[in-house]
Amino acid sequence: MPFAVSFPESSYPPADSLRADYEAKVQQGKKRMRAATAVLAGLARDLAPILPTTIARLEHIGAMFADYRIVIYENDSVDGTKDILRAWARRNPRVHVTTESPGDPINPSARCLKRAERMARYRNACLELVRSQAGAFDYVLLVDTDLEGGWSFEGIANTFGHDAWDFVGSNGLICKRIRMDSNAALQYDAWAFRTDEAFTPLSTQEVNHMKWNRGEALVPVTCSFGGLGIYRMDAYLAGRYAGHDVDHVTHQQIARSKGFNRVFLNPSQFTLYGRRRRSYDPIILPVLRLISSMPGFRRWRATLRPLEFPPLLSE
Repeated sequence: MPFAVSFPESSYPPADSLRADYEAKVQQGKKRMRAATAVLAGLARDLAPILPTTIARLEHIGAMFADYRIVIYENDSVDGTKDILRAWARRNPRVHVTTESPGDPINPSARCLKRAERMARYRNACLELVRSQAGAFDYVLLVDTDLEGGWSFEGIANTFGHDAWDFVGSNGLICKRIRMDSNAALQYDAWAFRTDEAFTPLSTQEVNHMKWNRGEALVPVTCSFGGLGIYRMDAYLAGRYAGHDVDHVTHQQIARSKGFNRVFLNPSQFTLYGRRRRSYDPIILPVLRLISSMPGFRRWRATLRPLEFPPLLSE
């Protein structure tokens, strides 16, 4: 079942010392968004179960701007995704959908250059669609259209409340069980996260354990994504995707070489990928359920509270 369109903003409160500045930037960002235009762009393949929710989320973001367009590049779907996208484009004149069937294999979730080559081709096709459909708009919000938990609308507004950036990536989390913690939140988009001018790759483990909290300052990086990235239009169109590294890195390398080097991750711009099930969950979770129901475990049980995903302990 798809997750709700709304985002659990109250589950991610800023520290008391940061609240006033955080809220001021959210309000300033909403004001700027109401005066700006944006393109929401992304890729799609076999997304029929989540696509109605993604559509509602994208239209909700779009309504925060003075005007918007939505550009979707789809390839090789076999589950009804093409029909849903076409029906959406007929209903909403701001939506442009291109579908293709090159017969490409499904990309594995791994650091694979074959995957990078295919993703570069899809991303470049999407970029050119944005250029042709709405290249004069102010911003591009590039989104992963399969995010189960969606994205923080307040977090997006907070980004627009900041000055002097070319690109801002998200604080993208995935939830999974680690030992006796059933709901550990990990930084997910490790391959695209880079911090130095050489764009040196970091290990998945290094990035997984990076943590930031809502309201903290923008984090300077050389590349990030996290499921949703916000570009100034000129910075987005200055880049190009290639297959020698993960797609977002190659784009940022080219854009950076042209002077678009104000690149950040916003701790307040949360995205939720969903939950990764582990092989021993069916065995361990009943034990955790039993333990969490025992008197005297209230404090420990509080650590098991999920980040607004369906709780593992009650499944």
